[in-house]
Amino acid sequence: MTITQKEATKYYDRFSKVYDLISSKAYYHKARNYAVLELELISGQTILNLPVGTGQNFEYFQKHLNNSGLILGVDLSEGMLREAKKKVIKNNWENIELHIGNANQIDQNWLNQLQIKDLKVDAVLCDLGLSGFPNWENVIDNMLSILKPNGRIVIMDWYIEQSSLRGSFIKWIGKGEVDRPIWQYLKERVDNFKLEHSFNRGGVFVASGNKRK
Repeated sequence: MTITQKEATKYYDRFSKVYDLISSKAYYHKARNYAVLELELISGQTILNLPVGTGQNFEYFQKHLNNSGLILGVDLSEGMLREAKKKVIKNNWENIELHIGNANQIDQNWLNQLQIKDLKVDAVLCDLGLSGFPNWENVIDNMLSILKPNGRIVIMDWYIEQSSLRGSFIKWIGKGEVDRPIWQYLKERVDNFKLEHSFNRGGVFVASGNKRK
């Protein structure tokens, strides 16, 4: 049964307290590491991470940014943002801004409201979000719209086409869908499309590409 966005947000507010235990670093490490490498980050760049969750990607970003540039982390769950902020404080990271926001409203107008001089988004990482977002196609279109020309977009998510107990469990724990044609939608909208779907026994994919000029 599909739940409402309000119900999903409340669920993740509660889930945030144990998220890093249940969805451990080790479980998604190979996929996350590969996804961040596909962003092709260099020092001083700006990246949008949507949804930011508990900030599990931060340490991967910082291997390339070294506390430079800007990481914009956006999530609709205040609980997830609190956990992400703990990581920022603990590690004395100074290049991270956290914002509460609806994924369907993260567009150029939202970016302009940040009032950051000469702000250009070099890369976008959307991980483990599109399988649960309503109007997910619109979210992809918005992410592409705020990328600079030739900017990198990477999507990491679940895709299990055939019904199975594993798929049902992932849907239950994540409150999303695991059979959405996410990477197929991205493929038609970017240049240099690339797909790797070998992670987590073939259940997790990483798709990437460049914004068309």
